[in-house]
Parts: sequence; structure tokens; C-alpha cells
Amino acid sequence: MASFIEDYALLSDMNTGALVSRAGSIDWFCAPRFDSGAVFAALLGDREHGRWLLAPLESVNPAPVEEVRTERSYRENTFTLQTIWHIGDASVRVTDFMPLTGGTSIVRNVEGLTGEVVMLHELTMRFDNGKTTPWVTRYTDGDTDPMVIGMAGPHALVFRGDTIPDTQHGAHTDTFVVSAGQHYSFSLSYFASNHNPPAPIDYDTALTYANEQWSEWSELFTAGRNEPAPETSSRPVITATEAVSDSTNTNETAVWATRSIGEALNTENDPVTNTQLPEIDSQTYHELAQTATHTILPNTAEDTQNEHDALYREARLRALLTLRALISRETGGLVGALTTSLPETLGGNRNWDFRFSWLRDVAMAMDVTLTHGHERETAQLRNWILRAVANNPQKLHAVYGVAGEKDDLDRRLALPGYEGSQPVRSGNGSGEYFQADALGQMLVTFANLRHNGVGEDHLSWPLQKELLNSAVERIGQADRSLWEMRAEPRIYTHSQVMLWAAFNAGVLAVEDYGLAGDGALWAHCRDSLAEEILEHGYNPELNSFVQTYDGTTVDASLLQLPQVGFLDWSDERMLGTVRRIEQELQHASGMIYRYINRNGFDGFEDQDNLHCAASLWLAEQYIRSGREQDGRRILDTVLGVANDLNLMSSEYDYAAQRMTGNFPHSLAHISLIRTVEALGL
Repeated sequence: MASFIEDYALLSDMNTGALVSRAGSIDWFCAPRFDSGAVFAALLGDREHGRWLLAPLESVNPAPVEEVRTERSYRENTFTLQTIWHIGDASVRVTDFMPLTGGTSIVRNVEGLTGEVVMLHELTMRFDNGKTTPWVTRYTDGDTDPMVIGMAGPHALVFRGDTIPDTQHGAHTDTFVVSAGQHYSFSLSYFASNHNPPAPIDYDTALTYANEQWSEWSELFTAGRNEPAPETSSRPVITATEAVSDSTNTNETAVWATRSIGEALNTENDPVTNTQLPEIDSQTYHELAQTATHTILPNTAEDTQNEHDALYREARLRALLTLRALISRETGGLVGALTTSLPETLGGNRNWDFRFSWLRDVAMAMDVTLTHGHERETAQLRNWILRAVANNPQKLHAVYGVAGEKDDLDRRLALPGYEGSQPVRSGNGSGEYFQADALGQMLVTFANLRHNGVGEDHLSWPLQKELLNSAVERIGQADRSLWEMRAEPRIYTHSQVMLWAAFNAGVLAVEDYGLAGDGALWAHCRDSLAEEILEHGYNPELNSFVQTYDGTTVDASLLQLPQVGFLDWSDERMLGTVRRIEQELQHASGMIYRYINRNGFDGFEDQDNLHCAASLWLAEQYIRSGREQDGRRILDTVLGVANDLNLMSSEYDYAAQRMTGNFPHSLAHISLIRTVEALGL
């Protein structure tokens, strides 16, 4: 059985990645790209589907004779993972990393620290997501470096090490003793079977270079601009306040805006169980945060604020590193996560392949890389978007392959699934759906680039004009929302606001930057669309924007309205929307659901779990509208449910105290960066 999601660490070479469990098993590794077939797929099955275990024998003994303890961390500002195992009085350190010198390899090193430790080494090579067992040849004689080569069709792996495991029952298994001061190094490299195996990897040289590259990338942030990003690149030409008069009880709204999360929750029911929520105070937040291994406790005392701010900055830097780890250095595409089919509800069927690039996520990532000094990555992401959109801007997809391919197929893999969760998917069928949020977010981001001095070129502005002209036909069109609902399309308020944001960006490109385009048409579309949104997407009786036109419920996507400049963070109607979100979507922890799935609204029968990115959007909203301490509490809670390496999945099951959904989730880390940025740190 695979480990809990939160027990995994990420390794990356910026073209693909691997997940290493706390138990010392690499259970997920796709080669040579993020979206390739898995070489190790035990994460979605068992050991027979491929894994690489390297751990003290005592740690896998069902009844260990000695006390076994582990501690792990990344070397500062890198993805070099160090795990120290304590077996009684003896100890070893296992160092795992992926070289950045080309090719696709994983390197593991065992170093004896104290005493003697017996290590168990088990390598089970597979191809095609656990389906194919390679033909294995062992080379240990003559002048050839000792190695094992596994080959099947176009795929091949070469294993080298200071000890070569024996073949047993379809795996290569060995035990060896490590004494204090001894080192054992191992490497596994993927290569095309019609090529010769790559040269052996020098452990010290590869490790030094990888650490230097990660550290140099991290230092770009500290040496670059450390300033809050503009709330939007463009001034809103029409706001909700200017468009219609306010018919709500403004005094009540203003009072609500000053209430704490705890006070608000005391009077509400849990949005899923409809049971009375317990009282929530600051001490309860402490206790909630302590349910996770990694904890940042909320404390607003003046003498500890700087310490908390330093922890926030550290979390932001690790989030930036995680983004870099999920961006392909070859193509510039950002994957939604490293994994496929990790369930949003344990044992359920909300299982998706996130090894694809969402236009929305790439655009949002571009905003944070630009404002944090990473100009090269910003250019990579920008160029990836242009190549992807050039497929056909008139038929824009929400999701593309890592190289910008269109892939509308949704296949099923013959794997048992994480904790039996079916189906296991390869491919993402949602790519064929039009989502207005993707179009709007892209054009908002290109406006941000112009605001920060990045000029247009022969390709970028013509493609944006084509997108804007195609958006004219999309006004009022039903889609599947930011959340890619599997039920019938509807007219979602957020989707229409993102079209508004696209037109607004186009108008300002013409008016403020002198770019050629039909500014008059786009201005007409923008202004008429704003009126329509305020008529059908805002409910004056509730003093709240609503999920769908003429509806009465809310969803978390509405928290993005001020992010794109549709109205101010402190607009009374936005505060009213926040109140409805607190009433309908907020859990006792302060985190929120994306939406409540009433009567199978999203095409499924069950309710998914609390959403990390959406919760951070609420935290940002609080901070930017004057409720900083409430925002900090949610930020602390989300950091509390991240794992000990500051990695987050897409969702969190508070009842089970388990991460759910694909991991690590790029949108969650983007949202964390934005939230810390909102604090002005």
C-alpha cells in the first residue's frame, strides 16, 4: 500500500519528478517527461507496479527490535532530500536528488553516521505505468562498469551502484551493512533503448552542481524585486459601485467586515453536515494547526510578529521553488501537479490527471515569477502560452500538454488506484471544454507584463487580438466554470467576469499603450457585460454575487473578482459576498470548500474536500480588505495542513486529517505566494 500523500517528498530535474515516501520508497516516477508513462507506479498500486526502496531493514520489519526514528529536510533552497534514520543508537543518512546536468536520472547515497545499520535495497523496474516488465541484463564482468539494464520496446533504464542487487521474484533485492563513515552511491537513469546507456554519474560533482543551480535560482528572489505585485495591471474602467446604486444594508455589511472568523462561525452551521459549528477562538486555531507535523501558530503579539513573518517568507520561497520544479525547462509548460488520479475524496471517483498545463495556472504563475525576479521563467511561461494558443486561438482549450499539445483523450490505466480509488486516468478530457476564466486570466497577465515593462512582439499582440475578437462571441455563453464541472454547462458569474477582464485589458492596451485594435468594440463589450453581470450575477437581496446567473448560492471563484479589478477588495458587495462564502462554504478550521455540491450539481454524488488554493484566496481577500489577522489565521491553518516540507496537495480532508488530491498542486503554491505578498512581506 502507498504511503499517505503528505508523507511524500518531491524530487525534480525540471523536466520530470519523483515522489519519495518517508519510508524511503520512490513510488512515483515518470520518465522522461512529467506526462510520460510511470517507471515507478506503486503510488497507484503496490510494489509490483514499480518502486525503488532504500531504507534500514529494521524500519520495514513488522516488529522492529530497535526503536526507529526518521527526520528529513531539504538542503537549504534546493530539492536535495536528506533523510536521517535512527535505529537504536545507530544512524544513517540517505540523500536523494535528481541531477540537473541533462538526461533523466535519480541518485541516492547512503552514508553511515553512527554504529552499523543493515540497509534493505529493493528495485522493481517497470514501464508503461506498471504494465510492462522489462528484460533485464546484468553486466558485472570485464572492463564494463557494473550495471543492470532493463529494456522494453522504446524504453530502457540503467542502474549503477556500489552494490548491485540480485534478481529475486521480478525485483532486484539486496541487503548491505553501512558503518559509520561509509558511503554507498546508486543511480538510475532513463534512456531511449536505441541509444547507448548514458555515462556513469559522479555523485559529488552532480550533487554540487544541482545544489548550486537550485540555490542560484532561489537567490534571484532575494536579489530581485521584493515588492507587492499590483492588484491588477489595469485600472477598472467600470466598477460595480459606478454601474448601479447599492440597495443593501450597508451598516450591516460594515459591521460584518469587522467580525472575526470565530465570531462569524459561532452563529453558522457546517456547510456540509448542516450541524452547529463549535465556537472558534484563537486557542482553537492553535490546536487545529497542531494536527499537522509542520505548524505555524497564529500569534499577533508584537514581539513575535517578525518571527512569523520570517516563516511566511520561508514558506513563500519554498512555494516559488516548487513552481520552478514543476515547470519544464525543455518546453516552459507548468504542470498542475506531478501526479495523476490521487483522489479528491479518499476511495472516491473524483480522480484526474494533473500532469497537464492549465492556461490559467501558467498565466497566474507568470505573474508571481515576474514580481519575484525570475525573468527567465517568466519568458518561458509566456512563450509556452503563445505556442499553445497558436494551435487555434478561435478554439481555445483550457488544458494543454506540457509542450502545448492538444490532448482531448481520457484513458483508463490498469492500476488499482490510490487506496482503491477508481478510475485511474491518463489524459485530461477537460481540455476540449471552453473555459472563459482561462481566456481572461491570460489577457490580464499579459496586461501585467505590459505594466511591468515587458513589450509585445510579432506574435503576442496579434494572438491577443484574435482572442479578444473570439471573446465577443462568448459573451453569455454557458461553460463548465473554473472548476470544470462535469454536469451540464451553465452561465457562471466568474466566467463572465473573466471575459469582462479580457475586454478591459484589451481596451487599456489600445488606450494606454497605443496598440492597434478595435478598442471601441471591446469597450462596448466590456461595459455592456458589466451591466449584465451586475443584473444577473449579483443578488441584491443577498448583497452577494452568486455562482450562476440568477442563482442564490456562491462558490469560491467569486473571490477572484477583485483580483482582476472588477471591483475593489473593500466594495460593500464584495464584503457581502465574503459573508455568504463564510456562511455557505467555510469550515470550522477557517478553510473553505470550492462550492457545496447540492443534488449532484457538479455531476458527482459526493462532496469534495476543503480546497487549499480557494482558502488562500479568502485569506488574501481578508488581508487586502483590512481583516489582516483573519487572513493570517487562514494562512496559518493552510500552512499547518501542508507537510513538513511545505508541500501541499489540492485538497485536505479535515475529518481524516489527510491530504487529498494531486500533489504537489501548483495552484495552491501560487495562491500561497500571492497571500504572503498581500501582507507586504
